[in-house]
Amino acid sequence: MNKNLIVALGLVLLGVALAAAGIYVGDTDDAPGAALLGIVLMLGLVALAVKVARRNRPAEHDARR
Repeated sequence: MNKNLIVALGLVLLGVALAAAGIYVGDTDDAPGAALLGIVLMLGLVALAVKVARRNRPAEHDARR
């Protein structure tokens, strides 16, 4: 597996966990801002994950060697 793909998957999982925590806190404490913040963090981390997954890694070895 590609290292960028693993990092991207980790970022998505972190984003989903933060969104779930924000929604939970927003529901139990009656704070709609916490739920919104969790969802915004999730969307930001998913966008970052897509950017990381699409990033090209430089060649590790020169082909002429």
